[in-house]
Amino acid sequence: MYNKYSPLKQYKTVWVSDVHLGSRFSKAEIFLDFLNSIQAEQIILVGDIIDIWSLKSNWYWNQKHSDVILKLLSLANSGTIVKYIPGNHDEIFRDYIGESFGNIKIYRNLEHLTADGKKLLITHGDEYDVFMKDSYRLVMNIGDYIHQFIQQANRLNLWLRRVFKRDYWSLASYLKTATRDVIKLVNRFEKAVSNSIKITGYDGVICGHIHQANKKQFDETIYLNTGDWVDSCTGLVENYDGTIEVIHWTDEIMLRDNFHDHFYEKEYHINGNVVHTQN
Repeated sequence: MYNKYSPLKQYKTVWVSDVHLGSRFSKAEIFLDFLNSIQAEQIILVGDIIDIWSLKSNWYWNQKHSDVILKLLSLANSGTIVKYIPGNHDEIFRDYIGESFGNIKIYRNLEHLTADGKKLLITHGDEYDVFMKDSYRLVMNIGDYIHQFIQQANRLNLWLRRVFKRDYWSLASYLKTATRDVIKLVNRFEKAVSNSIKITGYDGVICGHIHQANKKQFDETIYLNTGDWVDSCTGLVENYDGTIEVIHWTDEIMLRDNFHDHFYEKEYHINGNVVHTQN
């Protein structure tokens, strides 16, 4: 996908989360394309970059997952400031807060001052999720199995769309945005995060966790969510004037070059079998 002849997109700051490396549902290749296509002063990883939960239950790791790690280390060693806030799926790294690995320093939370003077709290967001409470561990595990089932169905959907040469469209992402109960949970989460920020003195918050990229205003509080690289392939970017926007990278790919030429002439792994597709 990456087109070496396209100019790099320039950003002051980039926030990404929920890449879930170690899960077969991670869109690692698309995320790598994103990293290869940008230049930023700093990149902040807002949790769930590596899915330790998935690795423990069903080990999966391919070369693209390694390539993402190598790219992040390369960026950190070549002038880009890279900071890492672990989430709940990679919470094991919270034991190493304050430590640095290959010039990537680990933090619990961060404070960010935008170019136009706004003070933002950066946190993964799992502490605001009612389903992360200890009494809800069983519900959370059941939810994880349901999520895996939806993702398996989504893989079939993507394969069929490739076969019939349709544009990228995520069934999993659609179900999350179309289901009334999910919408209620997302709204509850967004309000819980924003309400907690009101009394802290911050102008707003940047978080991840719920795989729903968004930018909205709650009274005087700015709520920003990084989205994910499992379904929507989204992130947040700060321009040099301080404005922050949500980027949808699959849309960027389709605008940048002939997405279909790259999307179909590839190998895809479906249920352990390698499937070749071409125009």
